[in-house]
Amino acid sequence: MTGEESGPLPAGWVARKQVSHDELLASGSALWWIQSDPDLGGVRRLMRAGLGTEARAQTPPGVSVGGQLHAYGGGDFAVAADTQWVVGDDSKVYRIQAGSEPVLVVAADDGFQYGDLHHAANVLLAVRGTDAGDEIVEIAEDGCDVRVLVSSSGFLAAPRLRDRALAYLEWDADRMPWDSSRLRVIDSLPGRPGAGRVVAGADQEAVVQPLWGPDGLLYFMSDRTGWWNLYRWTGGSVEPVAPMEADCAPAPWEGGYQSYTFTSSGEVLLTVHDGIRTELVSVNRNGALIRRATNLTSMKPYVAALGEQAFIIGSTPTSRPSVRAVDLSEPRQPALPITGDSKGEGTAGPPASPPAVRTVRTDRSSVRYLLHVPDGGLPAPLIVRAHPGPTDDVPLRLDWSVQFFVSRGFAVAEVAYRGSTGQGRAFRQSLHGHWGEYDVEDCAAVAYHLLESGDTLPKAVFITGASAGGYTALHAACRTDPFTAATATSAIIDPARWEKAVPRFQRPHAAILAGPAGEIRAEAVRRPVLLIHGTADEIAAADDAQRLAEGLEALGRPYETLFLDSVGHYLSAPAALEQALLAELGFYERLMRREP
Repeated sequence: MTGEESGPLPAGWVARKQVSHDELLASGSALWWIQSDPDLGGVRRLMRAGLGTEARAQTPPGVSVGGQLHAYGGGDFAVAADTQWVVGDDSKVYRIQAGSEPVLVVAADDGFQYGDLHHAANVLLAVRGTDAGDEIVEIAEDGCDVRVLVSSSGFLAAPRLRDRALAYLEWDADRMPWDSSRLRVIDSLPGRPGAGRVVAGADQEAVVQPLWGPDGLLYFMSDRTGWWNLYRWTGGSVEPVAPMEADCAPAPWEGGYQSYTFTSSGEVLLTVHDGIRTELVSVNRNGALIRRATNLTSMKPYVAALGEQAFIIGSTPTSRPSVRAVDLSEPRQPALPITGDSKGEGTAGPPASPPAVRTVRTDRSSVRYLLHVPDGGLPAPLIVRAHPGPTDDVPLRLDWSVQFFVSRGFAVAEVAYRGSTGQGRAFRQSLHGHWGEYDVEDCAAVAYHLLESGDTLPKAVFITGASAGGYTALHAACRTDPFTAATATSAIIDPARWEKAVPRFQRPHAAILAGPAGEIRAEAVRRPVLLIHGTADEIAAADDAQRLAEGLEALGRPYETLFLDSVGHYLSAPAALEQALLAELGFYERLMRREP
């Protein structure tokens, strides 16, 4: 398929276009990141690109990079001059050197999950965890010696070493890191449990992304004002670097996020997010802000710099995410892609129209959403998307899964419902105790608004969501209006049961979110539902979806299922995504034709 072709997008083509780029890092004179390979079934590989050279995979096809520390992994590689370390999909650490096979450097049966790798001062650090707690460890290059530096019955993250001073994050076992966390510093290794002094963080303050700056000061993001902004610790006090009423960091679902960095001229580069649009700005020594890469609308939380060039994983409404370079010598320079088929923007696929950013006011709040309009215009059948998380956002970027439905005449509304990130601490926490209520209200408000304005067709208003968004979609199906039907992918069905079964990291989130809405019960479901679930899902058990399907069957309620063998929580493999897209499309089309 070329960029000149139009018409319905094939599901297989869309599935093979879902290439992810993550954990962008600059080291030496090269860029490093993790990239999925759809031609190898979605295997994630460590990539390297020198300035002016093509990107090349550094890990063999048989090694998929990415562990499950804290359920979602992250911080999955570290690099030195001629050696790299990666965390495999078994959550173990492997050493990679040119011309040789990866070598396991920790005991295969040590029972820990590893992640948050960091290499500095010839020391390799990692966080490792079990259900009993976390440790920060120093790993010898040959793996023969693993020394515990810090231990906790709660959680640890982001070890950052400068000389012998170690900075790291910690939070209690009954909290989430975006609600309450602390930044500690140990002046000299080794440490001990609870070691070091607390530099920032409190019960109502979340600290993320510590990093030693080139000036020797410790930088970090804190939401002490209600917004995640950049601060620095001078050794005796904490100073704001770029105060603003905007979030400059996302909720830390994964390790390894670094949404700011430093240039060789002494500027700080950082992202600024409003829940839908992300910008890159530079802050000079006088505190003045300059907008950079203004052609981009979405960026992942990774910013790197080599000299006076910045690098981000960015995208626009008409181009999908790729690694891009920004020349900092001129403020108006656009970000230019250096990877993927988006280097020739028009050849990445059929043209896509940018969505409209709209706002709907409810009795309790204002809710923003993206509205994608098909070529045939409005009115059109509508799909409301409830994002996963729910502390996620609605990025203004090209998503071929959305375009799959838009190319078939559907309008798609992506809702930044209460609980979403990028809109401050208060908005992020507004869903606490009201999950299955406020999120459903906000999605319904968007649907009602589009119905009342005549932009969508009555009896063709669908809602879809994955994971936590699947829970939202199913609760929406328990209402008689405004939705015609719901699709739930990898859905959480019963928050109480989920809290007990979910990995340790996420148990506090389940408890904090849970409210009166409770379990999805078959007898409460009023609208047809499609349940899509991987049988190997370790975050939201497939048994719960199967139990709900059996209940619907017993009551004679309309439903469909697609259970994907050996597929986990994310439908990242192209074959699984293709099947899911076709099942969801067929479900809607049969309902619009009023087929049984």
